[in-house]
Amino acid sequence: MSFATTIIRWHAKYGRTGLPWQNKRDPYAIWVSEIMLQQTQVSTVKERYQLFMKRFPTVKSLANAQIDEVMALWSGLGYYSRARNLHRCAQTIMTEFSGEFPRNIDQLESLPGIGRSTAGAIAAFAYQAHTPILDANVKRVLSRFFGIAGDLQNQKTTKELWLKAQELLPKSAEKMPVYTQALMDFGATWCTPKQAKCMAEPSAQCPMMKSCFAYQSNRVYEIPAKKKKSASPSFQTQMFLVECGEFVLLERRPPKAIWGGLYSLLELPWEQLDVAPVKITLRNAPKLIKQTVLGEQQISINDGQIISVTACNPIDHIFSHRRLRIYPHILQLKKKWSLTPGNVMWVKKSHLGQIGLPQPIRLFLESSSR
Repeated sequence: MSFATTIIRWHAKYGRTGLPWQNKRDPYAIWVSEIMLQQTQVSTVKERYQLFMKRFPTVKSLANAQIDEVMALWSGLGYYSRARNLHRCAQTIMTEFSGEFPRNIDQLESLPGIGRSTAGAIAAFAYQAHTPILDANVKRVLSRFFGIAGDLQNQKTTKELWLKAQELLPKSAEKMPVYTQALMDFGATWCTPKQAKCMAEPSAQCPMMKSCFAYQSNRVYEIPAKKKKSASPSFQTQMFLVECGEFVLLERRPPKAIWGGLYSLLELPWEQLDVAPVKITLRNAPKLIKQTVLGEQQISINDGQIISVTACNPIDHIFSHRRLRIYPHILQLKKKWSLTPGNVMWVKKSHLGQIGLPQPIRLFLESSSR
């Protein structure tokens, strides 16, 4: 029995069902789900995907949307460059492909934010194309099955895995959607990094056990090779929630910065975590506001307008490669400071749901308004 037939039969019995993006043939719906599922858990994506598709049901509706609205719906999913690329890609499809997703795999791969594996998934699901995928889960499955123990970041290893992925495709084009889904599900639910069914639950009888190099050689948790992770650096910063009546002062972050394109609080430059944070008072608050990234450039700070300064509980946030401790402070003003046109702006509290905010900042704003 071939690898493809085995995995398809496994899927009929154990594959995931009921996910809102399954059994779709619309390349737009498939594309949105594939981008959302990159580095984000299924449980998180399920609800957000449906909200996103309700608001942007077509590639045209997404292309015509304001980027702020797209970022607002993406808030909490992380890796915000994905949202910016979604928007750019939708616009590219409208202008260069007359609103239709290309069927050609090379054209798909040329679109913003679509790599080879995502292009393969779109083509396989939407067009039954004989194109392989090679996301992180599939890399692990194939590495274990064939005993390819090299570093998955290595170009030679990746090339070998792509060749294997191509060889294993089912002959029938009609089977490409279910095969592709089966391979994804198998890697996500059975052949997992730390709880592979063959080791954690031998009674589950993984269908690959007899042919799997890693299982037969008792190296399931050694393959693929683990890259040693260095400790994530830790930083701290002080942030300012400047309020005046129904308005809050927010900064739109540069596209290539952390939280790029989102709105956030004014913040001081990051420091190492072991540095004692400066105590913020009515007296030194104006000086510190000027030291924020855009404070002195775009804000006419009037010391006499500050009514109070309140320190709030620290917020710990973990990024993919670093940790950040935020010391937030609430500054109440009598009258709004005037601003130079740019990336700092007054936003009505009632409009905060319409713009993209980093998840820890959104939660802080919600808690501070209660």
